Amino acid sequence: MVLSLGAIVASIINPGPQSYLTVGVAGAAFLVSAAVLFTYSRKSTEAKQIPLENFSLWADVGEPAAELRRLGLGEKFAAAQITATDLDSLAANAELLQARTSILVGRVGFESVTEEKMHRRVETLVSDINRIARSISASRELTKDVIPQIEQCAEQAERIADKFFELEEGKPETIYIYLEPLRRAAEKLSHDLRTAAANISKYLLWEEKAPEVLAPTLPAAPSAETPPPPETGAQNTSTASPSPLPEVPPEQTTENK
Repeated sequence: MVLSLGAIVASIINPGPQSYLTVGVAGAAFLVSAAVLFTYSRKSTEAKQIPLENFSLWADVGEPAAELRRLGLGEKFAAAQITATDLDSLAANAELLQARTSILVGRVGFESVTEEKMHRRVETLVSDINRIARSISASRELTKDVIPQIEQCAEQAERIADKFFELEEGKPETIYIYLEPLRRAAEKLSHDLRTAAANISKYLLWEEKAPEVLAPTLPAAPSAETPPPPETGAQNTSTASPSPLPEVPPEQTTENK
């Protein structure tokens, strides 16, 4: 671009038979160079902006722990694997939430996100979910103690969603469009964690009561106080009660004589 500008100046100072052609070519080169420079600088500015599309992509988990309904009695290891896998998927979404929250930290307009340490809150949630999943995998079976732990994580996610709602309130549209997807993601994460806890609770309750329902019903043993059944046949004849004796006539008194 500098050379083109120099050629234009030289052609004006020292005019010649082809000066107009030189000025035209140099001017065209100058315009092309300016357009390229403008395009490059524009792309560089756009690259510094936050990619909004990253805030709308999340892992599709489905209904957590729903596959427990397909299991039968005694499949403890399979139940643990299903639950741990679904919790890992929920942890992956929590990690996405943490990463996208961290993008906003320190940026102009998102000072409240930094002040409230939202990325740290989500990071704690990620750690708790991963800890529960590892514990289930290590124990190789489901136990009731994981239910309150998962419910506690659901409460954490709910508080995070509520805080995002507070932070986006009254903010301009340029701030809202970034915070709202994070709020919805935290809200969905809370709902999924509660669903997982409910499905685990139902499965463990069914597993506890199923043996009682499926156990065969045996006839009750006869009681010791139950009288023996009446005997029949010859035994009845031999054990029959004796016939009553005839009544003795009353003695006659002297007067009757």
